Amino acid sequence: MAAHVVDGANGFVGSHLIGALVARSDSVIALARASEEVCRRKVADALTTLHLDPALVEKVQFKTFALAEPDLGLPVAEVFTAPCTYWHCAAFITFFPRREEELHAVNALGSVNVERTFARHSVPGSRLVHISTAYQNGTAPGRTPENWPEWGHPSEFRNDYEHSKRMAEVSLSRSELVQKGELLVARLGVMVGHSGTGRALSDLGIYDFLRVIALFARRNPGERVRFVCHPRAALHLTPIDGTVDRLLALAGGSFDRPVRHVVNRATVPVPDLFAAINAHLPIELVAASAAEVEAEPFSRFEAIVNMRCKYTSPYLRHEYDLECHDDAAPPPVTPRILDLLVSWYVREGLPA
Repeated sequence: MAAHVVDGANGFVGSHLIGALVARSDSVIALARASEEVCRRKVADALTTLHLDPALVEKVQFKTFALAEPDLGLPVAEVFTAPCTYWHCAAFITFFPRREEELHAVNALGSVNVERTFARHSVPGSRLVHISTAYQNGTAPGRTPENWPEWGHPSEFRNDYEHSKRMAEVSLSRSELVQKGELLVARLGVMVGHSGTGRALSDLGIYDFLRVIALFARRNPGERVRFVCHPRAALHLTPIDGTVDRLLALAGGSFDRPVRHVVNRATVPVPDLFAAINAHLPIELVAASAAEVEAEPFSRFEAIVNMRCKYTSPYLRHEYDLECHDDAAPPPVTPRILDLLVSWYVREGLPA
């Protein structure tokens, strides 16, 4: 029975990861700022999503932690009693402006505190997995390699969240854990629900976009809305079940390549995503070029919708080329899976 410590236990990735670990009879200590009651509910829901017994949550030990406190505010003698895999999933995610200080404190400085606490107190044979994002590449053109990044100015990123995740990786690249082969950075794509059912316990990413689009579609059914998109715009949608499977496989292997993209080689073209949304909501989303919008400016309705989607729409204006390898790539999102993801959220996930 392997031992694991997972922080961010109430988050989307952390809760599903914990569910998968206890289902294979591993020992799990779950860490979060949220209450134990909230975390138990999140993990039980994640187990249900993964078609596992939600009662398995009773096997998880929950402890409160704080990224800014010395030793994470943990009883380290209780947490690091045996060789373990520590999963750093906790993060602050927001695309709103004027939150850069909080994002830096949680995502960059908090990650450094996790690494230092782990390095001081973990038992020999332990390893650290840092969950990052493939979009730490910012707006840099060309292929994003699986290697340690360099410092980047905030202006090189779509938002302060991306910049804070880049800064975390830059700091981790200097850790002695890298030289020891005890640190892995797993960069995830756009997280979505279960590939078999579409069920999702998240309101981020495409779900935030869907929620906004549904609001306007219900108020003004039948309207057309154009978004400026790169001609080859596509998203690395990664269902949670396949992502967890790949993370567990990577964590059980060698860390000789310490930076990995856990994304699909096959991306989802933005026009395909729009077509799936159009099939389930009374609206017509259209991928347009900047030249087309310049020739025919947005209508007032289009301008309002674009403004409300201003934190998501920048991701439609770039082509992403991420280095990835088969051992880290979750199964692709097929048209059937894409339809499941959109239809489940429209049917079950949207506010009444």
